[in-house]
Amino acid sequence: TSKGTHNLNNGAKNCKGSEPKKVEQDDKTLPIAYTPAHHRALIALRCMVSKWPFSMVKDPLYLAEVELLRPGTVVPHPTTVSGDILKIYTESAKLVKSYFEV
Repeated sequence: TSKGTHNLNNGAKNCKGSEPKKVEQDDKTLPIAYTPAHHRALIALRCMVSKWPFSMVKDPLYLAEVELLRPGTVVPHPTTVSGDILKIYTESAKLVKSYFEV
């Protein structure tokens, strides 16, 4: 529905300021270690913020990029991405609701 999409887009806008943090060590900035969960979260956020279809994970150029950067990485299926986005939306809605409860 248009209202659901509107709410999803608003939630994505609120997430824009929450890019992954880096760990400081010995005056060097190190990236956070790879995990499949972190990868899935980034894919979900990319789809929400950039309004990309869930099927972007099947794009041959995206798959080539992932293979180049981390050989052997398993990319989630579009239905997994859809489920992840639904879970993010549902959990975010609970937080927003509890925030505004009196």
